[in-house]
Amino acid sequence: MIHSRLHKPKVNISTDKNYKSVKKMVQESYLNTVCVEARCPNIYECWNRKTATLMILGDTCTRACGFCSVKTGKPTWNDPLEPVRVAQAVKKMGLRHVVITSVDRDDLKGDYGASIWAETISQTKKVNKKCTVEVLTPDFKGDKLALKRVFDSRPDIFSHNVECVERISKAVRAQANWKRSLDVLKSSIHYGLRTKTGMMVGLGEQENEVKNTMRQVVDLGVQIFTIGQYLQPTKNHLPVIDYIPKEQFEEYKQYGYSIGFKVVESGPLVRSSYHADEQARMVFNNG
Repeated sequence: MIHSRLHKPKVNISTDKNYKSVKKMVQESYLNTVCVEARCPNIYECWNRKTATLMILGDTCTRACGFCSVKTGKPTWNDPLEPVRVAQAVKKMGLRHVVITSVDRDDLKGDYGASIWAETISQTKKVNKKCTVEVLTPDFKGDKLALKRVFDSRPDIFSHNVECVERISKAVRAQANWKRSLDVLKSSIHYGLRTKTGMMVGLGEQENEVKNTMRQVVDLGVQIFTIGQYLQPTKNHLPVIDYIPKEQFEEYKQYGYSIGFKVVESGPLVRSSYHADEQARMVFNNG
């Protein structure tokens, strides 16, 4: 059933001195952010709060997921000093919690970019002793050595998104694999890391499928779960099938807590790193 477009969430567009400060710092540090590249609707709120999600390994992805506005093509990134610049930018911003993500780099056949990931985490933690580091990574094609390289750098929270329910996964992200994403999460949990995942709704999934997905990942040991409304970034991307009412998001939130998640962030404008600093504090305080 297609919900009324009256349910389409409204984005609050306002900027203050913090927004301008973050924007300037990102530009001066020659860094990419998922806030800009993925056209995140929360960029104004987050940058006003002096939080940002930094994106490493360039701004060009080797995959072409139907929901994502990050550009696709043949990457030309070559920046071995990026881990140092990320660490220094985090210091300049005075962050207590940072989220780092990246494009998919299936072209880097050695480890799909895992070594740069590991160095970025290590440098960030070395330069910012009081800052916790959350990573939102690709699947590294499921390569166990690549994943271990990232795990060994000891991020405080490891996140990898399942993105949607299994039934529509192939249509939403053709070059990914839903079960491989579960294996990535399982590997993180077995390693002993606090683990997080998230998904979008509004792509034609059913309520029971969403709840089954939540049950599957909490049973693995995932502690933090995010769920938000899919918004079509351009006419060339997948169309929105449903605008999910706020009441349904609240139901998903309550259901998530009832089955054992430590933190559930659920709402129309929720994205993977939305309020990530607050989520981190909650999960650290809960053990």
